[in-house]
Amino acid sequence: MISSQTKDIQALVDDIREGRLLLPELQRQFIWKSTQVRDLFDSLYHQYPSGQLLVWETDDLPFSHSASLDGAKSDQRHPQLLLDGQQRLTSLAAIMLGLKLIVRESKRPIDIAFNIFTEKFEVAGPRQSADTGWVSLSRLFTQGVLSILIDLKLDTHSPDTKKIFDRLKAIENIKTYKYQVNLLEKLNYDEVTKIFVRINSGGTKLGSADLALAQISCRWRGVTQEISAYKSQVWKRNNRLWLDTGILIRALSAFVSGQTRLSQLFRGERQKLTVVELKENWARLIIAMDQVISFLTSNCQVDRFDLLPTQYFLIPLAVFFDRFGEKVTTKQILDLQRWVFMALLWMRYSSSAETATDQDINAVCSDQPSQMLVQNIEDKVGKNRPFTERELRDQRKNSPYMLMAYVLARRAQAQDWFNGVVIDGDQSLEFHHIFPKDILREKYDLKADSRTVDQVANLVFLSKRANLNIRSQSPGQYLPEIDSSRLRAQYVPNKPELWELDCFEEFALQRRILLADAINHLLQSLSEKPSLWVVSDLQLLETRVNVIEHQLRELIARRLFDARANEAWELIPSELQKTIQGRIDKQIRELPFESQGYETLEKRLEQCQFSDYLKIIRSNWMLFKFDFGDSEILSRHHQEITDVRNALKHNREINRSKLASGEAGLLWIEECLITAAIVEDELEEDGLENRQDEELV
Repeated sequence: MISSQTKDIQALVDDIREGRLLLPELQRQFIWKSTQVRDLFDSLYHQYPSGQLLVWETDDLPFSHSASLDGAKSDQRHPQLLLDGQQRLTSLAAIMLGLKLIVRESKRPIDIAFNIFTEKFEVAGPRQSADTGWVSLSRLFTQGVLSILIDLKLDTHSPDTKKIFDRLKAIENIKTYKYQVNLLEKLNYDEVTKIFVRINSGGTKLGSADLALAQISCRWRGVTQEISAYKSQVWKRNNRLWLDTGILIRALSAFVSGQTRLSQLFRGERQKLTVVELKENWARLIIAMDQVISFLTSNCQVDRFDLLPTQYFLIPLAVFFDRFGEKVTTKQILDLQRWVFMALLWMRYSSSAETATDQDINAVCSDQPSQMLVQNIEDKVGKNRPFTERELRDQRKNSPYMLMAYVLARRAQAQDWFNGVVIDGDQSLEFHHIFPKDILREKYDLKADSRTVDQVANLVFLSKRANLNIRSQSPGQYLPEIDSSRLRAQYVPNKPELWELDCFEEFALQRRILLADAINHLLQSLSEKPSLWVVSDLQLLETRVNVIEHQLRELIARRLFDARANEAWELIPSELQKTIQGRIDKQIRELPFESQGYETLEKRLEQCQFSDYLKIIRSNWMLFKFDFGDSEILSRHHQEITDVRNALKHNREINRSKLASGEAGLLWIEECLITAAIVEDELEEDGLENRQDEELV
């Protein structure tokens, strides 16, 4: 239930003082500057509008004692958390109660001063003394107007004295200013999250991790300082690794509940979770996370954390190292290395990141943890599937393949092309366009053709000075001067005939092939099997068809859920619903213990035949138009794949014409799915970068 009420500032401050209204420590903590506190009092003094407040009354916190603003304890049957308006009420409560207020740019507590003659507010300093007409607001609110008047030693017969008295009373009456308070009552975590993420506080969108941190901080005072201190420590110790607070909160949730879904953090028995247990799990987490970072840096050569496309894969690794500690076998290390690279290459967490992470946590807790991690990826992309140059097409520096190109260069002991220094995480490196943009602009539109111009295949790692030396020279001018071994270490085709503008696309193709081959060799070197790859074209084709089927199912589930959430099943055509449900009922009759496994839409869609996916897409075409463009072309290519798929499943011979048509259909749909994944990744990356920028402020 959502209700609204008006409440004056004095009542709100009393609630905070008595512990009835809790100020949880959100990840941005107190980010206001002293001037913002000053401006708040100035606005309230002049009765300007000052926004609304959002409060959550929740049973998800323990019914025991709650901490008040000054550290005292108060019995609180139904704790209320102030979700939006913390900066305002923290400022008001501190000044009015005479408590310390530490703002972002200051190490010392601040006060606000009011000039009784000019009605101006300022941050209190040496200049703002009573002798010059300045009055401390903290003192005014704690000692009263009369005490201030006595100290001012004003002439009681002066006409200005009454004016000054009225001004001081107007400040005191700020206590009666009324806020509209929106109260969320008897709403669960998921419902509040939907509201919470839409609240804009100071230009910052608040997310579910903020909400979880708010709950944690009401039990563990000082948790945000613990998290910030650890993040700063990691930042100083490791190049460009600014750990995302949300990832750390989700990892803590995984340690506590076995899941990253934050809605589970304080459910059921975990409602009784104590601060001691939270601290114990946090201590385990930072030990495990330190080991994860060392593993990535030393074993995987991932020492440029600014290139990471996602931090979700840190969570299963942390759970793994927490479980095994110092008892990790050589085979497990090899499997983990291979899993890290496969998770990056096949974009393990590009969609449904929480679901994928929870699956990987379950794998870590199995009898064969490292093998099951790898299997989770192979179940999606196909077993023994080689990496091809097709996956590298249109991929730019913000893709995981840029990080893989860096790892390959590190493993090859790549050197800067000019000064010979071996590339590593301690250097200041830049992305260098092998074919500079000034050269390519003669043939391409740099903006419209950015996926071609800025593709991974046209980028290498060089020092800033080297990049300036090359400037806008064509490869045919400067590459002949570079030692061929240095080109080879970054998989640059050593073919002068390809170093001219007219040959750029062939050059990019050849480099993509070199990078793909190097990736395959890397994965093969981390496997105990003699060969990871399929041995015939038909096997590879079947693997690709299986992958397309899995990716289509994921895309459909994602689009339908985005459109209708928990009612997404209703978007399936009714006749197809009956057919799918019939298949599910048959499965349950044969395997009754799996009856709880069909709760999610994606799990239900596993009972679809390949032809069913087209029916769902076409009946909801507006949801998929952006992904596929033309429904008739999609239908044609889908049919081509279906013909090949059916022939493969029934071991029928496939003529060359059918194979060519099937290959064309696969390439077209693969391209559509890759583009859809790229767009979603870029949107997710933009959001992560924005959150990281906010945290760095």
